[in-house]
Amino acid sequence: MTAVIRSKASFGKVGQEHDFTGTRAVLLVSVGQRYHEGDKLQATIDLVNRSGIEHLTVAVADALQRHNYTDLPEDVAYAYALRAGDEWLERNSEILGGLLVPSDVLRWHTTLTDERYKALRERVENEYAGNPGYRAAVDATIGRFTDRLRQRDPDADVEAAFHRSWVYLMEECPVIMPLWAQDGHDFVIYPQPMTDAMAKTREIFVEPSHPDKARWLSLRFKKRALEPVA
Repeated sequence: MTAVIRSKASFGKVGQEHDFTGTRAVLLVSVGQRYHEGDKLQATIDLVNRSGIEHLTVAVADALQRHNYTDLPEDVAYAYALRAGDEWLERNSEILGGLLVPSDVLRWHTTLTDERYKALRERVENEYAGNPGYRAAVDATIGRFTDRLRQRDPDADVEAAFHRSWVYLMEECPVIMPLWAQDGHDFVIYPQPMTDAMAKTREIFVEPSHPDKARWLSLRFKKRALEPVA
């Protein structure tokens, strides 16, 4: 007899502080990350189903990943990222079909065509230019990435990597925080803790007007053994 090992997801201690009944949440998906595939994705969907969340938006951040395809021309990278999103949705359609709450899918390129996005991005970029505290939070987030890059590749072009990461964050932060807060999303669900850049973006652009919106929920996974099978 062999025990079947499955993942179980939770929101950790933070989850115990909230009543999710009737709330709206975004499941932020980084296409290509293992914690958004298979067993862990299933555990995430199971958690949403029992949480009391009323509506879930599955935000497939596919086009955002084009910034990581540094060896491809911009248009090719964009097309490649969109195709990866298509494949993710197809590959995980059965798991997503298990959602017991009303849901919708939001593709990243759709957020970039939102009429509010350009102005929000300009505000974020202006904040970076004029607010040393915000700049320090963004730079600290980028610094953690470039430190890891140096460890993997001592000869890496860190200056170019810094710029790419900056562009990535300037696109990501205005969408996930002020835009989704304006859309009425109470929570953003993601397997990793909120970065310094994201936390500072929320502090500046969300808390003054929407203090109860776009609150970050980090996922926690643990293994559990189910009934043994022959």
